[in-house]
Amino acid sequence: MSPAIGVAERPADPGLTSRDRPIRVALDAHTIGRRASGNETYVRGLMGGLRSHAGVALTALVDRGVPMPAGLEDLHVATLRFSHPIARLTADLSRAGRRWGADLLHVQYVRPPTSDVPVVTTIHDISFEHFPRLFRPATLARLRALVPWSGRHSAAVVTVSEFSRHDILERYRLDPDSVFVTPEAAEPHFRPVPAPEASVVLRSLGLPDRFILSVGDLQPRKNLPRLFAAYDLLLQRGVEVPDLVVVGKRAWLDADILSTVARRRLEERIRFTGFIPGETLPALYSSAAAFVYPSLFEGFGLPILEAMACGAPTVTSNSSSMPEVAGDAALLVNPESVEELAGASERVLGDTELRADLVRRGHAQSGEFTWARTAAQTVEAYAYALSHAR
Repeated sequence: MSPAIGVAERPADPGLTSRDRPIRVALDAHTIGRRASGNETYVRGLMGGLRSHAGVALTALVDRGVPMPAGLEDLHVATLRFSHPIARLTADLSRAGRRWGADLLHVQYVRPPTSDVPVVTTIHDISFEHFPRLFRPATLARLRALVPWSGRHSAAVVTVSEFSRHDILERYRLDPDSVFVTPEAAEPHFRPVPAPEASVVLRSLGLPDRFILSVGDLQPRKNLPRLFAAYDLLLQRGVEVPDLVVVGKRAWLDADILSTVARRRLEERIRFTGFIPGETLPALYSSAAAFVYPSLFEGFGLPILEAMACGAPTVTSNSSSMPEVAGDAALLVNPESVEELAGASERVLGDTELRADLVRRGHAQSGEFTWARTAAQTVEAYAYALSHAR
């Protein structure tokens, strides 16, 4: 088991210790209900951690008519008037203090152009700087203009790994003291699901009881064509492998991903489920003979922890933040090497002792990460923001 990431101790901030009341935080939670993958999971987990933190009085800002996730129904909620991002930023979020009595505003990636309270901005990663070709031109232009500006004009920046912190500081030259690492965690419902219970879920989805699993939106950064090539290579070598199940919604440039399956004539062996709700995923992770996550670049890589928490032996990339998250509890491979992907997958499928060791290490590694700790470290960023806001 590797040490938990992002846990370097900072001196206690007098802005936190001397307060006579909780910090009133308005958290932009418009991603709730939008199937926004990692961004939605992050804000849901953070709300779960903050709801029981004595140092914070949280108001979740959600779209009109969107119910709160199970377990968070008791949170104080305020309704955003606008769903369009420009209107939300300029008309709703810019007046968070006056509208909701907040001491500060917490957003993801892009802060409003003006704000009557200090702003904390979460920047998960800056993958668009490294892989610009993988983004729509309009999206790329917007991110390159607004994310660095938001970082420079926020009272504090939160990110989710030491890798991302270093990357952001190197690229955008922010004040190092203002950038905080708050690692993510698997939510509590990610735990091993007994086989009979999991089988009911699998049958409802038309899936077999045993398979290789990969989870992530169908987009180029997830590196699925190389995963398919590695799977095809194992078949060509005569290795007995179960079907490959890919969970995730269709996204930018997904046509190239789907065409790879057709070109390799793997339509009968590779199954696409589309989006699957988080409460259903543990049954799939628990049933996976191997979980393979060959992403080219991640700010964190939360599916790694989710898989480990459910007992799935894991293969993942040796790049960006993924070694930091996986520790010594996964097989790490060069994501650009089809041979390495195939070899690691074959080892996990065929070596019972290795599988058991990875499962044991994975449970320990995932247990090092909790949303309560994430919340506590985020509150440190809040205190810094209040005491250093210009």
